Amino acid sequence: MTVHWTPRIWKRPYLATPPDVEALERAWGVKFPEDYKQVAMRYQGMTPSPDVIDIGAGNTVVSELLTLSESEDEDLRIYSMSDTYELIKDHVPQGIYPFAGTGAGDFICFDYRSNPDAPKVVFYFTEEAGEQAIHLVANSFTEFLSKLHD
Repeated sequence: MTVHWTPRIWKRPYLATPPDVEALERAWGVKFPEDYKQVAMRYQGMTPSPDVIDIGAGNTVVSELLTLSESEDEDLRIYSMSDTYELIKDHVPQGIYPFAGTGAGDFICFDYRSNPDAPKVVFYFTEEAGEQAIHLVANSFTEFLSKLHD
């Protein structure tokens, strides 16, 4: 199934730049998957369609790709990957980095703990603590996109 993207944070697409990506990779000490970078640089702040992802026996909606670039609008900074990470970093294991929001305060994240070159995609449930809060979604970003449904 093809994923389509619609504006959510901004009224029209707001492209991220390679320096935006490199700055965040440097700050976190990670290398984002190429498939993710191609999508995120073009569609940051947008909502996928389809937008539902299964999490164990339930599911959630992927509300938006968090932004790689920082918004000058203070109200929109809550959608940035770096600001979101600052909010959750004391509650998630080291190596977990958010890249999408659910609209319910939970996040879809990259999990670099087992393989720093090929992160898995996990769901971080903010109402739980520690390892119980982390749920495997997909083994790669491409697999994550392929699992989105209506």
